[in-house]
Amino acid sequence: MHNNELDRIARSYAEDIAQEIAQHGGDAMDLAHQYADGCEHVIWFYKAHAVCQGCDISNGEDFVEDCGEPEGGWSYDGFASAIAYGELNSRIVQQLCELGVEL
Repeated sequence: MHNNELDRIARSYAEDIAQEIAQHGGDAMDLAHQYADGCEHVIWFYKAHAVCQGCDISNGEDFVEDCGEPEGGWSYDGFASAIAYGELNSRIVQQLCELGVEL
């Protein structure tokens, strides 16, 4: 996994979200959350680790810092998954902005 690949995934999701909103309406931020939350690079731990190891994860780390530690504490895999989610979600939102989708 590398930045260009993660950007490509985010762009594809943003285009799907823009199309869905154009056809059926909806909330762009909620859809961005749903797409990021369901992404294989978030739900499969080894893929989340690949995101953390091969990509700039600054936004993902900021997301985790803002959310704080879960009640049961962090697991190694859960931490990687949360960072991957935060990073992907931020990239999807950025791509939505570039597409001119109202947030």
